[in-house]
Amino acid sequence: MTTQSSDNKLAPVLFVGHGSPMNAIGDNRARTGWHQMGEQLGKPRAIVAVSAHWLTAGLHVRRHASNPQINDMYGFPSALYEVKYAPASDIAVADQVLTLLGDEAQVDNNWGIDHGVWSVLCNMYPDADVPVVMVSTDGHATPERHYQVGQQLRSLREQGIMIVASGNVVHNLRRVNWRMRDGFDWADRFDTVIRDAIVAGNHQQAVRFADLPDSDLAIPTTEHYMPLLTALGAVLPDDKVTVWNEYRELGSMSMTSYLFSH
Repeated sequence: MTTQSSDNKLAPVLFVGHGSPMNAIGDNRARTGWHQMGEQLGKPRAIVAVSAHWLTAGLHVRRHASNPQINDMYGFPSALYEVKYAPASDIAVADQVLTLLGDEAQVDNNWGIDHGVWSVLCNMYPDADVPVVMVSTDGHATPERHYQVGQQLRSLREQGIMIVASGNVVHNLRRVNWRMRDGFDWADRFDTVIRDAIVAGNHQQAVRFADLPDSDLAIPTTEHYMPLLTALGAVLPDDKVTVWNEYRELGSMSMTSYLFSH
């Protein structure tokens, strides 16, 4: 992974492939990348986190001072459930998010910080000292609408607020092979096509993912892919693109992640 620091105060945008909850602990490639990225970027004023695991009908925003940890995973070793990560939120930032998103967004305090977010942030910012405002993934929205959400949130970057979207470019739980360290051929192909489009600045190819070969295998359900489109919507034309944690695991899971920085 190579990144370049900048004197510009504009906060970056991240899309993070989170994969298995077990990536939060132990010795693995994802966790190493998350540690390195946290050290490289330093601490933002706050994080607005878009999670694939907060799937809602409509667009929801948590507006509360706290972020209770949600252990939305089952049957894993006890060490995973011993991870404690519940950073504070920032109501003023949540209000800005709600204003930027307009009437389509609603307050929902029935969720907290789920493992799609805490598994990543507990490694990037282990002291839990960066406020996090949670935003849901609207299961009823079109790909174009998810991209528009990122455009609406883009101005937060000017205030030192980092946008972190967590999901997976390739996410097919039915095809997971726990013995595989890498990816199936179709997963590699699809991940590479999306990577090349993003690096080339061709966001519309990523938005029109359903037209691509292998999309039916790579994205049988869309909730883990859509946060990528929200991240892309928040990108500026002159942002530098850094691809990191670029690999597939368990056959049908892409960990490939993106940093967009000014």
